[in-house]
Amino acid sequence: MKNTHILLIIATLLLSSCKIADMRTNSIKDNGISTEAYNKGKKILDETWYKHGFNKFSEHKTYSFNGSDTWKGLMGKMGKPWPEAKSNMNFKYEVGSFDSQVTYLDGKREGITAGLQSWNYYEMVSPREIDQLKMNKKVRFGLSAYHYFFEMLDRLKDVPIIQYGGEITFNGNDYNIVFATWNKVEPHKENDQYKLLINKKTGLLDYAIYSLRENYLKFPGSGSFYGSIKYDDYKEVDGILIPHKQTVFLNSPKENIKKHAHQLIVTDFKFDGFDSSLLKPLSDINPTGDSKIKG
Repeated sequence: MKNTHILLIIATLLLSSCKIADMRTNSIKDNGISTEAYNKGKKILDETWYKHGFNKFSEHKTYSFNGSDTWKGLMGKMGKPWPEAKSNMNFKYEVGSFDSQVTYLDGKREGITAGLQSWNYYEMVSPREIDQLKMNKKVRFGLSAYHYFFEMLDRLKDVPIIQYGGEITFNGNDYNIVFATWNKVEPHKENDQYKLLINKKTGLLDYAIYSLRENYLKFPGSGSFYGSIKYDDYKEVDGILIPHKQTVFLNSPKENIKKHAHQLIVTDFKFDGFDSSLLKPLSDINPTGDSKIKG
């Protein structure tokens, strides 16, 4: 039955292969964008950014953590960016860029480190054995997406298009919706759209719903896929709230958390436990920061 359900989803996507996911709320679709909605959305987003402690984020250069990542079901097996559907890994990230590394702690690639440096892909067995390789699109997606999930509030705070998208009650909680994107409010293939669900009681980001314009699963209808993430188990690290459980759903978030595509459990999160030069092993590469232009 589960596989039949997945096949029905894929068949539906094939019939709508020209469509791309649209994160706009009904109020934005009906009324367009306005200065009033920008001001309200920006105020909520700024308050949430501060509530999470991101005013202290720029004091740090790097962070690292261990992650246990489990992908489930047919779509999970298709979508997993790592060699294994269940993996234990160590991640290293530079604040505000896409320079990053993942080291596999188990499975068939145990001990291998894969990394991005200014959008250049490499793998290494040791710091002295570095191979710059053709881009592994799955690993690139995983490294950059997980990077963005941790820094989402900080990176979206100053995007050019921010709109208050109304209110919603979901899973027993009341939320303000903040919509964010670049260039134009309508869905387009060049930029993602984000819909943030801010808990009205706690002021925290509980859910984010996002398009997948750079989805590496290229088949007819894949553009209409989107994802959502539930942030859980916030723990304070150096005054910043870090979500130690991140549950990702295909399309909209589900009230039944067991219906997820994958779940990341974080341990040993630490700021500035290594120097950022560790993430730049390739010589003569121009730094590109948070741009997706290859250096």
